[in-house]
Amino acid sequence: SSNDKLVKSGVQTSPDGKVTNIPASMVNNQFGMVGLLTFIRAAETDPNLVTLSLGTDLTGLGLNLNSQESLHPTFAGPFVEQPCRAQDVEYNVPPEYLINFAIRDKLTAPALKVLQEDLLFFLFYTNIGDKMQLMAASELHSREWRYHVEEKIWITRIPGINQYEKNGTKERGTFYYFDAQSWKRLSKVFQIDA
Repeated sequence: SSNDKLVKSGVQTSPDGKVTNIPASMVNNQFGMVGLLTFIRAAETDPNLVTLSLGTDLTGLGLNLNSQESLHPTFAGPFVEQPCRAQDVEYNVPPEYLINFAIRDKLTAPALKVLQEDLLFFLFYTNIGDKMQLMAASELHSREWRYHVEEKIWITRIPGINQYEKNGTKERGTFYYFDAQSWKRLSKVFQIDA
């Protein structure tokens, strides 16, 4: 019957994985549909091949696909945990602005000692992996701020409060911490290594 012919036309796969009724145009090379099907079948047994064959869920990379704003200005790539630094974003600027080569060795080091803490935090969080980040961290440290490695935030003692419980090498009490998301100095109870 014509109904049986409709069911039998096209590529057929059996439960044992055998593929039949393949048009010649689909099997000219390993990059055709049969190659893809073979790769997907191999990915079912080897989890390392899943990303290559099926791709990656972009929301799993931290992308907000419902955002009304463009993602490309801040997305550094799928293998980077932090967004693009401002100085790494490509902008077309007039040639007269490109003076780094002429003044690089003539500029004095920035006087971080006179900067407010807010600007030091800005320098720390926007110059990731740069010498400026280390310089800002050093100046924050000299102002009694300490970087909490586990919480990944800067903390400092609250002036005038000496109520800290010491237990061996641990110290517990209320500290100021800098919240980079809200850009505020907030207080919270922490337990730190003394």
